[in-house]
Amino acid sequence: MPTVRIRDNENFELSLRRFRRLCEKAGILSDLRQRECYEKPTSRRKRKKAAAVKRYQKKILREKMALERDRQPIGTSK
Repeated sequence: MPTVRIRDNENFELSLRRFRRLCEKAGILSDLRQRECYEKPTSRRKRKKAAAVKRYQKKILREKMALERDRQPIGTSK
């Protein structure tokens, strides 16, 4: 569990923002949402596979865009 020490003369909202950021980095809220309801193993595998496919397609698209950008001659624009 992330802890935040309130500094001298620090605003409460700023401390709360730091705490939320630490919780987000630790993955507490996403873990809580996943454990809120039971997820069947087949559903979990399906969701993870879909996420992997999405990451792979995003990676390919980035590489393709970088290749097109590098291939374009300097001084010309589309």
